[in-house]
Amino acid sequence: MVKLMKRGDTYKAEKLKGSIVAAGASCDVADKIVSSVKTRESMSTLELRRQVSDLLKNSDPKAAKGYDTYRYR
Repeated sequence: MVKLMKRGDTYKAEKLKGSIVAAGASCDVADKIVSSVKTRESMSTLELRRQVSDLLKNSDPKAAKGYDTYRYR
């Protein structure tokens, strides 16, 4: 399990996929992004979000904009 730095959360692919879909991407695009993300121990959530945003900009620019403004609850 990869621990993220900001909250000590454990990285969960299904949680990341949910946030990408909530931003407006299709499930297929979200699956592709989640499988492309490279995580490491003590990675910051900001670094993870930037990586996802960059990948989304190439796959679905509209969803990337939504993801950039999406707030976790």
